[in-house]
Amino acid sequence: MQEVHRKRIEVAINVWGEILEKTFENREQLVSYLEAVYRENRLEPIRGKTRINIYDKELATLYLVGKYGLALEDEISSFSDLFHVEIKADKVLSRVLSGEDPRNAVVSEFGSTEEDNVFRVLRLAMTAVVLGFMDEETFIRVLESFEKAFPELDRNFTSFKRFYIAFRLAEKIAAGEIRNRLEKEAYKHALCVKLNAEKAAPPDSFIRDIAVNALKVPEFKVNSALSLHAHERSS
Repeated sequence: MQEVHRKRIEVAINVWGEILEKTFENREQLVSYLEAVYRENRLEPIRGKTRINIYDKELATLYLVGKYGLALEDEISSFSDLFHVEIKADKVLSRVLSGEDPRNAVVSEFGSTEEDNVFRVLRLAMTAVVLGFMDEETFIRVLESFEKAFPELDRNFTSFKRFYIAFRLAEKIAAGEIRNRLEKEAYKHALCVKLNAEKAAPPDSFIRDIAVNALKVPEFKVNSALSLHAHERSS
């Protein structure tokens, strides 16, 4: 799906040029700059319905493009003031993939099991999948381990899965890989099964919102893929 996010990756590479010039004194400055650059390029962060701290969360994209796309893994540690959240989340991912209990890893790196800490880790993993830096099977394995470790966040995991499924469907529509309702339903069912998320199947309205507003897919293309009727589109 990197082709769908080509512009996002190009913008991230350009921002890294500024980061390496030590343009930003703190994370807040980087977030403000990223928001301005996205607006200039008519880009939206990787998001669902919520916009809470969305540009701060979008630093996951910058971090991953720097680490994997530009091979700056050794240099990133020197920018810990800018990417302290992502560095911690990445360490949690590495520990979990090595077999460590997610709860222990989150507490060790973040100091608490606050909901935001847990989902910053999962957002980093999801973003890695979206940008082609992590395979989906690895992501699902991570997600399953977090579900077992944090049963109190069951509803949140369901919402996160709904967002993930909707976003992946929107990407497929953007790429022209889903062209009608039959293909959409088949892919949605397959993802729900893979994620053990039958209760998290997203409605067409959610998929459409991400496709049109977050990924900037032309409405006619989205409506054709979803086979939406006029009254559904206006509701």
